Amino acid sequence: MKRKLLPIFSLMILFSLIAGCLQLPSRVIPHHVNLEEEFQVGKYVPKIKNFFIILDASSSMSVPYAGKGGGDSKLTIATNFLRHMNSTMPEMEVIGSLQTFGRGIEVPMKQTETVYGRTAYSRSGLEQSLDNINFLAEGNSPAGLAIRETGDTIGSIEGTNAVIFISDGEHLEGDPLAKVREIKNSYGGWTCFYTVWIGNNPEGESFMTELAGGMDCGFSMSVEGIASNEDMVDFVKQVFLTTEIDSDGDGVPDSLDKCPDTPIGVDVDESGCPIVAQIDRDSDGDGAFDDVDECPDTPVGAIVDDRGCWVVKGVQFDYKKWDVKPQFNSNLDNIENILKKNSGMKIRIEGHTDDIGSAKYNIDLSGKRAKAIKDYLVGKGIEPSRVTTKGLGYAKPIADNDTAKGRALNRRAEIIPVK
Repeated sequence: MKRKLLPIFSLMILFSLIAGCLQLPSRVIPHHVNLEEEFQVGKYVPKIKNFFIILDASSSMSVPYAGKGGGDSKLTIATNFLRHMNSTMPEMEVIGSLQTFGRGIEVPMKQTETVYGRTAYSRSGLEQSLDNINFLAEGNSPAGLAIRETGDTIGSIEGTNAVIFISDGEHLEGDPLAKVREIKNSYGGWTCFYTVWIGNNPEGESFMTELAGGMDCGFSMSVEGIASNEDMVDFVKQVFLTTEIDSDGDGVPDSLDKCPDTPIGVDVDESGCPIVAQIDRDSDGDGAFDDVDECPDTPVGAIVDDRGCWVVKGVQFDYKKWDVKPQFNSNLDNIENILKKNSGMKIRIEGHTDDIGSAKYNIDLSGKRAKAIKDYLVGKGIEPSRVTTKGLGYAKPIADNDTAKGRALNRRAEIIPVK
């Protein structure tokens, strides 16, 4: 009887061993979700043209990580994070780079070293570069230098950028926060800055958060907050992808972009249109750019000269005369219409002369010219209290008084809005 049971008993033991083997602890290789399929069907598109990874390889990163999954050095945790990110990213047409600071591959004592790129991104290419980071982290922490070099590169290229800064946040040298702010001031309109904290010191985490806050765009995360596949997918989407197509790469999706062909690198407003540089801005809409506009508060509709000043267009006074000729009445009507459309507006009329005669004579003459225009406007129904006059004589010529033409141009009147 026992002999008959032996084969059965043996089989039971065999199955138990097999089941036990299946339950033995082993190194689990996680299945890293990637976005390739959704990317290929057009659900997502890149929202950047360039990405920059800055990796802390200084001596503090050789310390074992004390957080979840700890035991390995912080540098090993960092490279594993990058592998996870790389395996999740779709193969997209962007330019990427990976830079270490504190310890390099080719030149160990070099303070910063580019170990990948700048090159067209490929998953295999970045993975191969990560394989080369198999050294012991050592050296100082010239984070400011690494960020500054990244900023210099951003200044020499086109397109939107993502900077991913990975560190424990400890003993970072070179005033990295100031360097982040320099990037913000120069290129913040098309650059986002993200930090990934891999550390044991809460002060390091606080500083990493502060670094990310140095830019208007970006955020800070701890490596544990991006550990799961789902969290990594969210991270990659936020940093690299968008569901909105941005054809001209100005940061404004096509659905909202009113200027869809903006050149790369040009600052735009929320509608995707170029923010006009100060030299090309005309704040009061009078046709004179702000950098040359000597009268920046000219009301809409006012006739101005090359200096942007409201003038009685075409009204020139004869030599030693102050009366306004009837053929110029239509030009004065322009002033009347503006005052009637802007009931709260007050103006000052300034009269001018050529330089023939004494200063006292010309002050008196220019005052009469200003008053003649005021009298015309008052006769058209403008309240006298809204108009003041002043004679400036020949103190402010706009043309050369050595020629007859220049002197004729100087015999004029200008309108100054009074706040």
